[in-house]
Amino acid sequence: MTDSIADFSLTCAATALYLYPVKACAPVPVQELVLDARGGALGDRGWAIVNARGEVTWQGEFPRLALVHPRVAGARLHLGTPGAPEVATPPELVACEVKMWSDLKARHEVFAAADAGDAVADWLAQVAGAPVRLVRLGDAAVAREGSNALHLVFAPSVDAVDARLAAAGRPGADPRRYRPNIVLSGPAGEDGVEFIEESVAALEWLRADGTTRLEVTAPCVRCPVPNVDPESGLVDATVGDTLARMSRQRRADGATVFGVYARGPAGARLRVGDSARMALSF
Repeated sequence: MTDSIADFSLTCAATALYLYPVKACAPVPVQELVLDARGGALGDRGWAIVNARGEVTWQGEFPRLALVHPRVAGARLHLGTPGAPEVATPPELVACEVKMWSDLKARHEVFAAADAGDAVADWLAQVAGAPVRLVRLGDAAVAREGSNALHLVFAPSVDAVDARLAAAGRPGADPRRYRPNIVLSGPAGEDGVEFIEESVAALEWLRADGTTRLEVTAPCVRCPVPNVDPESGLVDATVGDTLARMSRQRRADGATVFGVYARGPAGARLRVGDSARMALSF
């Protein structure tokens, strides 16, 4: 494979990596991701928030969960938020069951989990403004059918959305709104091609210890979460509306798409600054 097509470079680079210890809560920037058996990031979304109905929930239901910042310390998970003391999970959790929505089956599925107790639930309820609880998901829930492993966004596409927002007199969107595990950009000095990721079949992650291939599995169809400001927890539909308009211009199916999902081999290590070569699907 060559490293360019005409004057377009096929090489990109990882500029940021994120873990989400708790599904629906704030990300943790990291320097390295280690891939697990399902092809996603080890430690990613192993915990979740459930609502009063026992359903695993999301920022679309409780936007202020964006203000909950997880921190892993040994075997315990600590949660923090601006203006309040941290709370930590207890040494022992209580077995429970949770419901998780399946798009494939169009219904809730029930999975084993472990509840983090009333003290953590009370703390979360103060932040979210509603009765919610923290649970650690069992292995079957984390690796459930239809789950996506890694979420990738590309800086040229982020910049394209920001340019459209700027033209409307609005500020750019913090990339954390898109909840990526990996942010990729083109080589230094190159702007890249916006939405090129929608034509990428795989990324060959180039490392001194070998090449790791990430297979792109699907486009990321967006829910309303990009409308949530990660700094304030406030909701503004401008970003989501902009993504929808831009998607309609390039997609016949009308889906609002931004970013792609991918999987990699268990045990692989991906680091900030690593280069990757794009294998295109056309």
